[in-house]
Amino acid sequence: MKKDVPDDIKQAVKAINEGGQRVANIVSRLLTFARYHKPQREYVDINEIIKTTLELRGYEMEIGNIKVTTQLASDLPGTMGDDGQLQQVFLNIILNAETEMKLAHGRGNLLIKTEIKDNTIRISFKDDGPGIVRENLDKIFNPFFTTREVGEGTGLGLSLCYGIITEHIGQIYARSQPNKGATFVVELPVISETELLKLPEPSAGETKKTARGKILVVDDELIVRQLLNEELTQEGHEVAIAESSGEALYRLQRDKYDVILLDIKMCGMSGIGLYRLMEKMPQTLVNRIIFITGEVMGIDTHKFLSETEASYITKPFDMEQLKESINRILSQQS
Repeated sequence: MKKDVPDDIKQAVKAINEGGQRVANIVSRLLTFARYHKPQREYVDINEIIKTTLELRGYEMEIGNIKVTTQLASDLPGTMGDDGQLQQVFLNIILNAETEMKLAHGRGNLLIKTEIKDNTIRISFKDDGPGIVRENLDKIFNPFFTTREVGEGTGLGLSLCYGIITEHIGQIYARSQPNKGATFVVELPVISETELLKLPEPSAGETKKTARGKILVVDDELIVRQLLNEELTQEGHEVAIAESSGEALYRLQRDKYDVILLDIKMCGMSGIGLYRLMEKMPQTLVNRIIFITGEVMGIDTHKFLSETEASYITKPFDMEQLKESINRILSQQS
């Protein structure tokens, strides 16, 4: 996508990339549902997450005759959370409201409100859809429960929302009466900025320095090796390539590397096997490893990553995320 190629090819590559990211997001949601991923903790602005979420659905809601009204408290405090997961919760609630209102009368009104109540951030989504019958109010957050026809819903959406909010030490519930719409409420604890670890601010005009280093890429997929070699060389790194753990071990015994990018699943000796051998080497090489893997659902892989707390990124990986991980390891060595 960065290269000077004809527009029709660039559009095709863009479509492939977006399709790959959608699949990755689906897998990520399933991993979250299976509790393989814990939410990332950072200071978040709930109002901004709502605004960003609405931007994702703005056009669709406009052409679908859905009018959205927001009442976002200007003095809303922040909290700790995973903005991506919280956006996923809000988007799921909005999509459900859209669907129900369209099915009921082909249009609708959605009111989204934020407020502070008893040291709790309350976010409410009120629609004018058909509502929820009383006997279903206690079931809607159960896994696989759905009132939709076969093939029209998985019943995982709200149960996933429930899991995410619970991980955030919050609660989610619904209020409704038949034919009078439904209101979904998310409540999150307030966490003040004084409770957070304050990092030093960079001085005015200071630019973020990018370290350079010698990197060993170990992966049995040619396309991955080519991509990493090209990208990292352009960043100014010196890159060496190994297509197997055996070749990597040979190189490690004869040369020094600042960072090792290591695939977990490979023919012959796996990345985990190579890691175990590197643990016995005199140098602290394991602290320089970043695993690159498309397989974190397997019991053995998940157990290994949890026990070792090794750095890893998942395929399809984000190059900026990889570059930041590399820079962090290089900075620790300087």
